[in-house]
Amino acid sequence: MSLLYSGVVFGLGAILVALVYVGLSRALAGQPVTETQVRTMEGDPSCLQVGGVILCERSVETREVTVVDELKVVEKATNQRALERFRTVAFGGLGGLFVVSLVVGWVLAGRFLAPVGRITGVARSIGETDLSRRIRLEGPDDELKRLADTFDAMLARVEGAFEEQRSFIHEASHELRNPLAVMRTNVEVALADPDASPDELRDALAVAGRSAERMGVLVDDLLTYARRGAPEVGRERVDLGVVVAEAVEGFRAAASARDLRLVAEVTGTVAVAGDAGRLTQALSNLVANAVRLAPPGTMVTVACGRADESGRPAAEGPWAWTTVTDEGPGIDVEEQARVFERFHRVPTGAGDEAVRSGLGLTIVRRIALAHGGSVGLRSTPGAGSTFSIWLPALRGEDVGSPA
Repeated sequence: MSLLYSGVVFGLGAILVALVYVGLSRALAGQPVTETQVRTMEGDPSCLQVGGVILCERSVETREVTVVDELKVVEKATNQRALERFRTVAFGGLGGLFVVSLVVGWVLAGRFLAPVGRITGVARSIGETDLSRRIRLEGPDDELKRLADTFDAMLARVEGAFEEQRSFIHEASHELRNPLAVMRTNVEVALADPDASPDELRDALAVAGRSAERMGVLVDDLLTYARRGAPEVGRERVDLGVVVAEAVEGFRAAASARDLRLVAEVTGTVAVAGDAGRLTQALSNLVANAVRLAPPGTMVTVACGRADESGRPAAEGPWAWTTVTDEGPGIDVEEQARVFERFHRVPTGAGDEAVRSGLGLTIVRRIALAHGGSVGLRSTPGAGSTFSIWLPALRGEDVGSPA
């Protein structure tokens, strides 16, 4: 870089000197010696003084002709010496200019290209799974500063995309595990009971079929998520009572296997505008957590209803709610604010190894927010927890159509 800079400066200087040299040589070509430089020597009329040169002739008759010839010789010699002196000074100046420009170019290139070196260093230090490095270049808002800021912004976007991809993998495994567990449990219970009636076997197969259907929807949604981002949420009339009944039926076998009573409580007609599959997914996550953590011999209640703006029950309230209440270990107060965070793990009180992943609850919150609602939690350590989903309810005149 510095060599290129010096070469450019040297080339421009050489062109400038060449132009001056050509112009000067043309200006001096044929330039006569002025009359003020020529005078007759006193005491010797046969001699003339031209500048600092004295010319004498023996023949007075040819004096004028000879003087003219001599003046041309002097003029040519003077011009030649001036051009030679100019060349000497010009070449020396060009040599000095090249050396100075080389040093200055080296210093300036090192100073101005230092940010580029930092950018290169950061780019080389970025690992395959570590995208947290940033340049954070300080200084004036010039081109290099803007380049560094753009590079930092690009790294932030790439890091966000990488984190989103990792979250996608975790969520995919989590969401596919629930319907698989429901299918396996119902099939195992049906096969383990030699006295199962055809109706009981049919019910078990129906639950397994619904779980398989839900798993197929999840696979399609996950593929859509991988291609274009988060799947869209549908807007159709959904009866929360039906969602509660399906969730309870899906986990009844798992609850029985752990000696739990799984109860559904539906108050009136509770209709919302949303995606039935998504809402079933959210409620199933809550029920799965409760069934997994509730102590044997206790009860898990899944309920839904309507409430007014203050949260009190109201048959025509603007809000619809659904809750899952367990009698499990509960959650400490300091953990309750973080329980819906992605990847947050909450101690269950059963030892350091017994922890609950907060990923499923993060999915619940995302679905609730996508429906214009919210999530809530009331918990008492040692007494159990109540997780709630709040959604805008369809009013009476809108019950038959989406809002």
